[in-house]
Amino acid sequence: MQTCSHLRTFRSRAWRHGLAVGFCTLFPLGAGADSPAPTAPAVEPIRPAAAASQAPSAPPEAEDTAASPPLMATATLVALLASLSLGLLIAVRRRGHALKHAEEQRALLTTLLDASPDMIFFKDTESRFRLINRAAADVMGRPIEQILGKDDHDFFPPEEADGFRRADALVMSRVDTQQVEEDVLHADGRHERYDTLKAPVRTADGRVIGLLGVARRITAERRNRDRLKLATQFFDHAVEGIMVTRPDGTIEVVNPAFTQITGYRADEVIGKTPRLLQSGRHSQAFYQRMWDTLDRHGRWQGEVWNRRKSGEVYPEWLDISPVFGDDGELLHYLGIFTDISSIKASEAQMAHMAQHDALTGLPNRNLLNDRIGTALRRAQRDKRMVAVIFLDLDHFKDINDSYGHAVGDVVLKQVAHRLLECVRDEDTVARLGGDEFVVLMEDIDAPERAENAAQRILACLVPPVAHNDQEFFIGCSVGLSLYPEDGDSTEALIRNADTAMYQAKQQGRNNAQRYHARQTEQTRNRVRLENALRRAVDKDELEVWYQPQVDLASGTLVGLEALCRWNDPEHGAVPPSTFIALAERNGLIVPLGALVLRKVCEQIVAWRAEGLTPPRVAVNVSGRQLRRLDFLGSLCSIIEGASCRPEWLEIEVTESDILKDAEPSIATLHGIRELGISLSLDDFGTGFSSLSYLKRLPINTLKIDRSFIDGLPGDGNDRAIVQAVLAMGRSLGIQVLAEGVENPAQVAALRLMGCASAQGYHFGRPAPAETHTERLTAG
Repeated sequence: MQTCSHLRTFRSRAWRHGLAVGFCTLFPLGAGADSPAPTAPAVEPIRPAAAASQAPSAPPEAEDTAASPPLMATATLVALLASLSLGLLIAVRRRGHALKHAEEQRALLTTLLDASPDMIFFKDTESRFRLINRAAADVMGRPIEQILGKDDHDFFPPEEADGFRRADALVMSRVDTQQVEEDVLHADGRHERYDTLKAPVRTADGRVIGLLGVARRITAERRNRDRLKLATQFFDHAVEGIMVTRPDGTIEVVNPAFTQITGYRADEVIGKTPRLLQSGRHSQAFYQRMWDTLDRHGRWQGEVWNRRKSGEVYPEWLDISPVFGDDGELLHYLGIFTDISSIKASEAQMAHMAQHDALTGLPNRNLLNDRIGTALRRAQRDKRMVAVIFLDLDHFKDINDSYGHAVGDVVLKQVAHRLLECVRDEDTVARLGGDEFVVLMEDIDAPERAENAAQRILACLVPPVAHNDQEFFIGCSVGLSLYPEDGDSTEALIRNADTAMYQAKQQGRNNAQRYHARQTEQTRNRVRLENALRRAVDKDELEVWYQPQVDLASGTLVGLEALCRWNDPEHGAVPPSTFIALAERNGLIVPLGALVLRKVCEQIVAWRAEGLTPPRVAVNVSGRQLRRLDFLGSLCSIIEGASCRPEWLEIEVTESDILKDAEPSIATLHGIRELGISLSLDDFGTGFSSLSYLKRLPINTLKIDRSFIDGLPGDGNDRAIVQAVLAMGRSLGIQVLAEGVENPAQVAALRLMGCASAQGYHFGRPAPAETHTERLTAG
């Protein structure tokens, strides 16, 4: 029993000894990456029997051990096996932890990849997808598991896929990273632009196993870049000057056109304010109104006079607008301006041409009327007199007929020069046309002063006019009227002076006559004529005749102008210039105009009922009609009542009528165009001819006044005016028609200048509707 007990004790110690040795050998305690190499375990060895006899007496277990070495070896072996098993168990558990950690890292990596909005992918050497994130899968429109193992041909059109493959091959053949821009077709059919980085992936020994790609969508950025590039090109190449300032007005940037217009280089103005450009023509109140408008409406535009670096003052059309950030904060002010010097010069030239006689440079009828009106207002205020002297050259027609218009023009110029020399500087000398002139004298304190001036005029024309070794003796008949005795309006004074001039002619010419209020016969005749006209309008006794308008190239009929005619039983055939002017003065022009419109519409419908196809018919409308609030309604009623179509009509207005009250007239003209009725501007060039209004008028046709056609082809001034109007019409996309064409030479000149259409006695006089039937049938 004692032996067995010793044996058990020995086995127990041997197990613990072997276990300690095996564990410390495989997994040394405290050993880590930085721990020292394991040392032999501090276990007391089993001594041999000889040594034991010299030692202190051993317990009984020692004796059993010494007596059984095979058992000890077996026990040690068992302990080692147990230690190995435990080590393997610990290793397996550590590997499990490592696998779990790897899965966590993989999940983290996948999450990170899927969180990126960029396309991220890995392809093998065959360009098959081996790794891809969700953003790339969304582009292809497939789940990730359906993409892995496939290549670009499975998701993109062949041409696009081939391009990707070639790019991939190029990347894997190089060492460095490649960056390219690519168009990628999305699964929904839209193309997007991507900026793609691709890099080859290599093993430690340098073998290429694929490529890694990251693609970022840059469609919006590319679009913004293109827009920025376009904006930059516009900024650099715009013909308008552009200036950007800070909110405090400090100039930040200017474009090349700014330098070209102002003369200032960018470095000379950046950091300064636009006050550098001020000309001094505008008051502080002007600029204050500008900024008030900008604050209220978010924009200001208008005409400004600025000063160039050279000191020259010039006009510009300036447009200012604020630039705000996304948060509503004011960032900049943007100023865009155009040098309108040439436009101003053209307007001034057109204004001068419209208000001055082209031959002599004297004021024409329009400017004269304006100056007489101004003089009358001053005279009424200051209680002074105004004199109007009307003169007509005697026998001037003989010079024209005998020596030609060129010589006649020389005579007219010298007459104008002499008249200017014999009157005061403050007096106005005007040419009404032909050989008729008017002198306006203000601040007259006695009738004798005007009568003396009339005698000086007679005297200055007594000496002959010399030209090319020829002497031309001319004289004149002079008529004089005074404000307030002989009239209190422009029309009355000119009319009465004209009447007095005819009295001078009747008394043998080359004398001056004063108008007398006792001569009332003309007034009585006018009253009788007015009553007769009123009856004719009420009884529908006026007729409408038609004058053809033709195409100058082909001679075909392209239009008709309706013209009112009046043949009164008592007064006979009354000229339109007489009864139209009378109707304008007494207000009969409104019912008269409505009558003509109705007759024209009925005639057009009647022609078409007969199977004829008349061209568009133009009807003259006066400014008084145009400014009536009910004009559009009346026009619609007339057209509908006659069953006439709007496109068969053309409304003709004169520029002087429009400019008397421009804004309402322009609004009415736009209403007429909206009805589908064409518009033409009559007598163009005889009024103010404001380009600023012309561009706002919705007109289709400009009609050149006959006064500019009369001198063709010989008169250089008339040619210049006609060519200017034709060029302007072409630029504005407006047709141009010449009025008053009377001979083949004028036709040839107009064709040569590019005029498309014309009317006048050369093509046909105004005639009743029935006389045009044959021509309409032929057309």
